[in-house]
Amino acid sequence: MKKPPAFFVRFCRNIVKKYDISPMSSPLNRAGGDSGVPQSVCLEKIEELEYKNRQLLHEEAAFHNEREYYKDIFNNQPAGLYRLRVFRNKKWDAVNLKNNENNPYVLDFASDRYYEILGLSKSELLKNPSAFTRYLSDQDLKSFVKANVLANRKLHPFRWEGRLVIRNKVKWIRYESMPRKQKNGDVIWTGILYDITEWRQTEAELTQSRLQLEDILSGAKVGTLEWNVQTGKVKFNEMWARNLGYTLTEVKIGVAFMGAKGWKLLTHPDDIPYAEKMLERHFSGELPYHQVEVRMRHKSGKWLWIRQEGKVKTWTPDGKPLLMYGTHTDITARKEAELTLSRLNEELEERVVKRTAELEKLNAELKLAEQKFRTVADFSYTWEYWRGVDGNIVFMSPSVEMLTGYSIHEFENDPDLLTKIVYKPDLRIWEAHLGERRDCKLPDSSMEVAFRIVTKSGEIRWLGHLCRCITVGGENLGVRVSNRDITDSVAANNALLDITVKVEERERNRFSRELHDGLGPLLSTVKLYFDWLADTDDAEKRKMIIQKGGYCIETAIDTSRELARGMGSQMLIKMGFVIAIKQFVDRINDTNKIVILFESNTTERFNDFLETTLYRISTELIKNTLSYGQATKVEIGFRHDAQNNEIIFNYSDNGIGFDLAEIIDKGSGLGIMNIQQRVKVLRGSLKMDSKPGAGFKTSINIPVENS
Repeated sequence: MKKPPAFFVRFCRNIVKKYDISPMSSPLNRAGGDSGVPQSVCLEKIEELEYKNRQLLHEEAAFHNEREYYKDIFNNQPAGLYRLRVFRNKKWDAVNLKNNENNPYVLDFASDRYYEILGLSKSELLKNPSAFTRYLSDQDLKSFVKANVLANRKLHPFRWEGRLVIRNKVKWIRYESMPRKQKNGDVIWTGILYDITEWRQTEAELTQSRLQLEDILSGAKVGTLEWNVQTGKVKFNEMWARNLGYTLTEVKIGVAFMGAKGWKLLTHPDDIPYAEKMLERHFSGELPYHQVEVRMRHKSGKWLWIRQEGKVKTWTPDGKPLLMYGTHTDITARKEAELTLSRLNEELEERVVKRTAELEKLNAELKLAEQKFRTVADFSYTWEYWRGVDGNIVFMSPSVEMLTGYSIHEFENDPDLLTKIVYKPDLRIWEAHLGERRDCKLPDSSMEVAFRIVTKSGEIRWLGHLCRCITVGGENLGVRVSNRDITDSVAANNALLDITVKVEERERNRFSRELHDGLGPLLSTVKLYFDWLADTDDAEKRKMIIQKGGYCIETAIDTSRELARGMGSQMLIKMGFVIAIKQFVDRINDTNKIVILFESNTTERFNDFLETTLYRISTELIKNTLSYGQATKVEIGFRHDAQNNEIIFNYSDNGIGFDLAEIIDKGSGLGIMNIQQRVKVLRGSLKMDSKPGAGFKTSINIPVENS
């Protein structure tokens, strides 16, 4: 047999030593250390070792996988897991914990979540397990040390809650750990660290909500109770006791003596059966809530009405009621009010019967009155209507069709027809009237205006329009209107005014001629007499007669001639208003006592009646200024608006002014009244404005008639 290699011999020797192969059976020993070992023996041992090695590798891999599995679970728990080894130490105080002096702790291991909750690195805590105590709130450090020392001394479970202050943020934590003492005296603590910040915040919010709810219940005077139906134990709040005049302590003592059925001693005997029946119906599930109103005795002895509401929230496994919660509210005031209301309802029913009889009688009278009103309204020659605040027609008399040609139905369908039928030249008058009455600021005053309309057949008629705002109980109900046909009256008035003006002018002309033709020659004759007197022998007397008599007579002659010109209207008739008033103004300006400025955009002639009336208005205004105004300047503007076919006349002075309202109220302004009357005759509009020290202004708008 070939001798085996040296390395193979050494390998076999190692196997013999390791596995304690008998020297007697070893070929190597029999060979004196140099003899060859059979290769079959070594190969068998090598195969056996390789098999065991593979098993060990497989078991090691399985162990590694399982270790990673548990490590993953360990590190990913929501709470931090840790294990501390604690040595004996005589000093257990806060100073040592914070300064790491004689630190009795060694951190064997901890999960990643443990370091995350404490906000410290793994290396820092491994170096000093109590490093986190530096961040403990000052209020909680003492309790932590006390709990820690006590748990280590007595070796009972360690439980503690407190706050960490990290970067000005407060974090609530809770430690829970169990001790296990070693043979050498060391103690191993295995525990859990929780982050309870959110739970604490929720608890604080719930506490705040509970306090708010208690305040609300207290403010509403609502008592609450918690009743364990099976044990009979009842908890009341303070308001429950206060509602019945007791203190909470008195109620607790009473419950202790009287037990769960003590409520019957406080409840009115007549209400007990009803309350028990309703309670049984709730316990059986027939009623979802327990709701009763019963009488309960107050501490003072009087009976109060109490509303009790409750519901069973938890039940025993066999379906019996366990915990019931309820409220207790004093409704005595409401019950008394209901009782009073009931009595009032009875009285009211009696009054209603009596009042119904009265109303039936009044209704019959009202129907009769309505029939009378309808008869008067329907058969009236005047056009009556009521227009609501929304602009719609509430009522309109049938006479509207006779006056306008339009039916009631047409006006109801189109309320704007009231404006559409207004004669276009008078539309300005109608719109101004609508603007005055729009707000109905003076509901007790009526407004009257005259204007023309165009009937459905095209005929032009004059309307006398009188309206008044309807206000009942402070509420505006619209406008009440009465229209009457004044066409014939206007025509008659115009004819009368025309005659009056003509007579007035004829008399003025006659008086003018008499003054001119009669007084002039007479005074001239007197002047001749005075001239003849100059032939007297007395020179002084002659001189005096000539000077004084001549001056007086000359003045009388000039004055009479000026009077004749003013009283007559020959210039107005020949030249028209614009030129006549301009010459009149020029004569006044020649005196150099006042300046009158006159401007006009036309020299067009108008009808005699309009020009004469406007001339009298102008001279009346100038006369008032000269007589009372003490003015130095007057401005007169005359403009013809051809588009709207109207005359716009403006007059103003810089005089001392006057209180216009006072003059009108007293009726002392005859000149102003004459002007107002003349403008009204012309169907124009007049605005005057004057205050003491602020001069006088007036504006007149007059429609121009083509005829």
